[in-house]
Amino acid sequence: MLYRRLVAVAMLGVLPSLMPSLLPAQAATRSPQPLLVTIDWLAGHLRDPRVVVIHAASNRAEYDAGHVPGARFVAFNAYAISQDGLSSQMAPVAQLDSLLEGVGVNDGDHVVIYGQPLSVARLLVTMDYLGLKGSVSVLDGGVDAWREGGKTLSRESGTAARGTFTPHVDASIIVDAPWVSANSSRRGIALLDARAPEFYLGYSPGQMPRAGHIPNARNVPFSSLTGELTQLREQPKLSRLFAAAGVMPGDTVVTYCHIGMQASLLYFAARRAGFDARIYDGSFEEWSKQSDLPVVNESQKKP
Repeated sequence: MLYRRLVAVAMLGVLPSLMPSLLPAQAATRSPQPLLVTIDWLAGHLRDPRVVVIHAASNRAEYDAGHVPGARFVAFNAYAISQDGLSSQMAPVAQLDSLLEGVGVNDGDHVVIYGQPLSVARLLVTMDYLGLKGSVSVLDGGVDAWREGGKTLSRESGTAARGTFTPHVDASIIVDAPWVSANSSRRGIALLDARAPEFYLGYSPGQMPRAGHIPNARNVPFSSLTGELTQLREQPKLSRLFAAAGVMPGDTVVTYCHIGMQASLLYFAARRAGFDARIYDGSFEEWSKQSDLPVVNESQKKP
């Protein structure tokens, strides 16, 4: 009996050290939420206390004009900031933590986001960065599909008690210029430019210091990713777009654009097509400012 008690006491000291290794394995067995949900699915889960619906847009006017009942508004500038001369950069983790708790997000919740496509895609990147991949879904077609489907719109502000959210940052979601420079030619890495062809090819610099694209990058314009009602194209269509750009099964897709917004939509599409995705947050805005970094200008090549 005394021996059994001693063993039990000893195990109490051992268990805490074992728990960190056990908990991730247990969490990993939970089924991830789908990347996309339909309007019918959401309509059937609006009263679920563990489903948090977020309307993402650049300003509140669109939200006030009519939104999914109970949806909480999140402004774009609350999760994307300008810093160090660059636009639309990832906000500090403390700011993002406070933002999500402020709209009632708790650990373990299923978050459904919709709104302006680029704002939604950027919020998805942000959620993935905070460690929420597998807990966040996008409403396919957004409020347009909701309206077209005959669902009720609300003009009442969605409110909720402050949540308790714990970030688990996945820093690998964001890559920087040195990473791109070192890895863009590596086998298994597909660097994709989400800008329109005129910018990718170098016929127009836009508002960038130099025109052209990052070496080894291939072009998948963000405008090719959506169809009617801003719905992301079906997975087979997206897979064909990526294949046409030379992306191979199993590749890691790294996206960029002017300032990271169009790249966010391409990141979303890459995830939809089943690829492991990353985003170069500084994008061509950062790359083109650094004269020591090479730029390919197709428009200047001789026929």
